[in-house]
Amino acid sequence: MKQWWSRIISVVIALTMLLTQMSAAWAAEPLGVENSPLEEVIEGIILWKKAENGSAPEESFFNDAYLGQAGTTAGDWYPIGMGRFGYEEDYGAYLAMLKEKVQERYRKPEKLNRDKATEWHRISLAVLACGGDPTCFGVDEAGNPINLIADGVYNRGNTASLGRQGINGWIWGLIALDSMRYEIPEGAYYSRADILKQILQRQLPDGGFALTGSVADPDITAMALQALAPYYISDAVYSYRRGQQEVSRTVREVVDEALACLSVMQLENGGYASWGTENVESADQVLVALCSLGIDPLSDARFVKNGNTLLDAILSFRQPDGGFLHSRVYDADNPSSLPNQSNTMAGEQTVYALTALWRQQNGKNALYDFRPEGSADGLPPDDPRSVHADAGSQEDSSVLLYFAQSDRDAVDALPGLLTTENYVTVIKLLDKLEKSEDFEGKEHYTSVLNEAKEQIQAVQDEIDGINRDVLEKLYPFNKISLKDKKTVDSIVSRYERLSSYDQGKILRWDDVVKTKTQVDNLQRAVYIAIVLAGLALILALVAVRRLCNRAGSKKRAMEQLAEQYKDEDL
Repeated sequence: MKQWWSRIISVVIALTMLLTQMSAAWAAEPLGVENSPLEEVIEGIILWKKAENGSAPEESFFNDAYLGQAGTTAGDWYPIGMGRFGYEEDYGAYLAMLKEKVQERYRKPEKLNRDKATEWHRISLAVLACGGDPTCFGVDEAGNPINLIADGVYNRGNTASLGRQGINGWIWGLIALDSMRYEIPEGAYYSRADILKQILQRQLPDGGFALTGSVADPDITAMALQALAPYYISDAVYSYRRGQQEVSRTVREVVDEALACLSVMQLENGGYASWGTENVESADQVLVALCSLGIDPLSDARFVKNGNTLLDAILSFRQPDGGFLHSRVYDADNPSSLPNQSNTMAGEQTVYALTALWRQQNGKNALYDFRPEGSADGLPPDDPRSVHADAGSQEDSSVLLYFAQSDRDAVDALPGLLTTENYVTVIKLLDKLEKSEDFEGKEHYTSVLNEAKEQIQAVQDEIDGINRDVLEKLYPFNKISLKDKKTVDSIVSRYERLSSYDQGKILRWDDVVKTKTQVDNLQRAVYIAIVLAGLALILALVAVRRLCNRAGSKKRAMEQLAEQYKDEDL
């Protein structure tokens, strides 16, 4: 009997160990594309980001919170990837917010940015992905059409060098310029050749490219290849200085050397490391580069290591929630990217990288080639026979909309005291109204929404003004003195007139509160000192008076005594 129980226990233990090993193996196995088609992986990232935004799966990705990020790095890359993937969404709402943000920023002297030309480039790609035209995108203060391609690329040099932020400005300027093969007009500050040579001359001895230093970085090398890809088939020879040498080379020669550099840099698991850390974004950028050049990243022997492809490496970062890790190790320089948590930047770059592969597999244009499918002429952009798009020549894809009763109810429901919380709603309604058919009452609703927009803009201007005063007049806070009290009181008074929602947009408010307490205490100390000084003066006067009174009394007493003695002498 004991032997029988011993056998049962042994079998149970063996099964337990086997199941444990199998579970560990299953847990360690990456969520590969074998079980999840490419489309499913892309949609999984979008659903993960939608949940992070606070939207339910059946709701729009572009909720009010996300639309508030239009025109920022955090906002624009998801719609770029989603639009190129063909994911159904309300891109019109994003486009409306993007246009409004661009027009707002064009009211400032620096427009989109004083130093970063890539603001124009990223926004241009987002406009195209959402169905808009970056060469005619809103109007400036003078009522002139805003041409993001002209202002941010070929005429950027009129205000600041396209390369003020380094090689990134040249790379993304060329990508934006060639997104629709835009024609550069005569008299422009830069020609295509100017921009190309600026990229080519920054090639490093190892064949790659980097933001700084003499060692190639996979991300920058890959981005440079994305920009140079349309010129790979060109036989044009470019002469430029590389270091101390004058060289003459074709783009093809430079690209081939950069590809060889990337092949050497590839890790044994198929991935890439940047700044010493393997991460998904580096692999993403290389994937986009290869697809832009028409190279199959899943079969080209130069980019398969030990049977591992770029796709294998990318998918190893996939998480059960559908999102992607930035890296599997903690990066102190990037504390928001945790090694056990899906990351938004990793997600956005993986969305458009996998979309680049999906487009290649489905015979579509490259990721950043926004020309109509099948319209590619097979010529590099620097070939005079190449088909170019002129500014404002893109077809208007907008259609007449119907301003429904629910839209009218939404206008009527706007509060009397508007805040910036109502901004997205007002802009969406105004955009829809402007594109709608004529109806009775349209002028009324247009007037109401324009007035609402102006009210909200005034609130935003006040928020910006308070923030400017906080940074310019109170910072650094450790040097505040009593002479700053009037400024502090004014800022606090203006803050208190804002709604609770708008108050949340004031920068460094905790420091302002501490400063208010500090100057109030300083003033209180002055008041106390004045009161104490006054009391001391009063006490001194009383004491003097008493002394005087005593002296007078003593004098009178002496005089009386003298009188008495005088009478006795008589």
